[in-house]
Amino acid sequence: MDLELPSHMQNTPGRPGSSFIALLLSVPLVLTVVMSSVTLADDSLAQSEERVAEHARTVWESGGIISALEILDRGIHDHPNALDLHKLRGDILATFRGPQEAVQAYEMALTTKPAALDVRWAKWSVLIRSGQGEEAIAELRRIAQFDAQNPLIHLRLAQELRKLDRLEESLESYKKAVELVPDLLGWRLALARARFDVLDYQGADADLQYVLQKASPGSPVEVPAKNQLSQLYESMERGRRFNPVLTPDTTASQLKEWAAIRADAWKLFVAGRYQEAEPIYRKMLTLNPRDSVATHHLGLTLMQLGRCEDAIAVFGNMSNLDPSEEDYADTMYRMGQCLVELERWEDAFVQFQILYDAAVEFEERNKNLALPAGMRVLSKEKIARWLDKVRPHVTGLAELQAEEAEARNGSGHTDSSPELSEGQLYTKAVERVKPQKILDTGAALIGRDADFSWFRFVIPASKVARDDFPTGAHDFVPLNPGDTFLTTQPEIYLVFGLISASFDAVPLTARCVLETSEMTDDQHSATQDRVVTSMNDQSGYFMLTPPKTGWKPGLYRCGLFVGERVSAYTNVDEVRFRIIEPRQSSS
Repeated sequence: MDLELPSHMQNTPGRPGSSFIALLLSVPLVLTVVMSSVTLADDSLAQSEERVAEHARTVWESGGIISALEILDRGIHDHPNALDLHKLRGDILATFRGPQEAVQAYEMALTTKPAALDVRWAKWSVLIRSGQGEEAIAELRRIAQFDAQNPLIHLRLAQELRKLDRLEESLESYKKAVELVPDLLGWRLALARARFDVLDYQGADADLQYVLQKASPGSPVEVPAKNQLSQLYESMERGRRFNPVLTPDTTASQLKEWAAIRADAWKLFVAGRYQEAEPIYRKMLTLNPRDSVATHHLGLTLMQLGRCEDAIAVFGNMSNLDPSEEDYADTMYRMGQCLVELERWEDAFVQFQILYDAAVEFEERNKNLALPAGMRVLSKEKIARWLDKVRPHVTGLAELQAEEAEARNGSGHTDSSPELSEGQLYTKAVERVKPQKILDTGAALIGRDADFSWFRFVIPASKVARDDFPTGAHDFVPLNPGDTFLTTQPEIYLVFGLISASFDAVPLTARCVLETSEMTDDQHSATQDRVVTSMNDQSGYFMLTPPKTGWKPGLYRCGLFVGERVSAYTNVDEVRFRIIEPRQSSS
C-alpha cells in the first residue's frame, strides 16, 4: 500500500519474523543496539513506574523490542500492580509476538483496574484483529457495562452481534443506543430493521412512523423509511426470524444442530480460516439445503480457497433458494469474478453488464434525489473496471451491446425495457451453458451495493504501528484504540483490515462528518483522507487530521468509499467515533 507513516512513527517497531526462531536470531543485534540503555536501567534497581514506562517506550520506539520487554518485566517485578506497565507490555506484544500473550498482559492490567477502558479497548482490538469473534463480543459487553452512557459502544455491539446472527441480543443493544440519542433518525431506521428481523412488526412500524413524523419534507431519511414501511406491509420478505427455511422432514435434533453450528461457521469465515469453515457450511446445507445464507457463504469460502469452479456451482443454487436482495446481488458480483478467474469471458461479460445496467438505471431514476448518507448502492465505477478487464476478450459481444445502445440513443427511444437487450446478450453468451437467474434490475438492487465485504474491521485509534514481515508484507496495528477522543487529539487513525487482498490499485477514501438528525451527502466534511491499495495489501489506515477550527465535540460518522469519486454510489462501509471535552480539574 502506498502509505507513509506519520513522522512520529517512522521508527515504530517492526517484527523481525513471524516465527519464534526468527525472534531468537534477532536478539544479539537488538541487544547490541540498546546495550547502553539496558546498562543504565540496571543502575537503578527501583525506578518509579513512570520512569520505567518512559524508558521502555523509548527503547521500543528505537527498535529494541526484546530489551523493552525486559525493562518492563523488571519494572513489573518491582511494581506488580502497575497498570501502565502491564498495558505497555500488552501494546508491545500486540505488535510483536502474537495476540494471546498481548491479551494476557492486558488481563493482568485489568486485575488492578477492571474499569480501565483504554485497556479494554486495546484487548478488544487484539481479539477482533485475530479473528476471535466471540471473545471480542464478550469484551464489548464489558466495555458497555463500564461506559453505559456512550451510545457508540451500544451501536457497535449491536452491529457485531448482528453479524453473528444473534439478532435478539443485537436488538437490545440497538434499543440502548437509540435511547441515548433519540434524535438520530438514521439510527432509528436501523432499530426498525432490527425489530422487523425478529418479527416485532408493531415496534418496527412505530419506529418508522416516528422517523416520518420527525423528518422534514424531502429529508434523505424519508425514502428509506417509506421503503421499509412498504417492506413491512407489502413485501414477501418477513424478517430473518420468520421462517427457519428448513425442509419439512427436519427433526428437532437437526434443527438444534443447524442452529448451533451457524455461529461457528461464521466465526471461522471472518477469521479467514476457510479450510475449516467449508465442512461446517456443507454440514449446515446437509441439515438444511434451503439455507441461502449458508449457500452464499460456502460459495465465498470456496472462492477464497481458489476453487472457482466449485464456487460457481454453489452460487448457481441461489436462484432456487429465494435469497435476500443483498446476498443475491453479491452472488451475481462474485460469480462474475470467478468467471474472470476461469477465463470464461463471455459469461463474465454478461454478468457484469447486467449489474452495470442496473447501476445506471438506479442512478438515472434517482439523479435528482438526495440519498441518505450511508445508503448502499451499486458502484458503477467498480463494475466498469471489471467490464474494462473483460471487454478485450469479447470484442464481438461488446460491439453488439454497444451497437444496440447506440441505436436506442440515436432513435431517441427511451421506453425500451433494458431486459430485452440484456436477454439477447445473455442468450448469445450462454448458448452452451445452463441459464442462470436474470437479475431484476427494476427493483432488486435499489439502495444496495454489489460488494458487501471490503473491510474485515475498521478500528479508530490515536496511534498506529507497522509490523513488517520477512516476505516484504506488512500489517498495520492500532495503538490506543477506542471510540472516544478528546478535542485536543492531534490525529485520529482508522486502521482497517480487508477481507481479501486487493486485486489492483484501488483508491479508498474516508470522509467524516458531524452526525446530525438528518444527514445528506452534501454536508460539509469535517475531515477526510485518501489512500490507494496496491497488489496483495490486506491492511492499511486513514489519518484524520483535525479541522482548521479544531475538533468540535459530538458524534462523527465516517463513510468509507471505494473508487475515484465519493458518493452514495461508492459508499461501502462506515465507522463512528466521538469527540469530548477534557475533564476539568477539580482543584
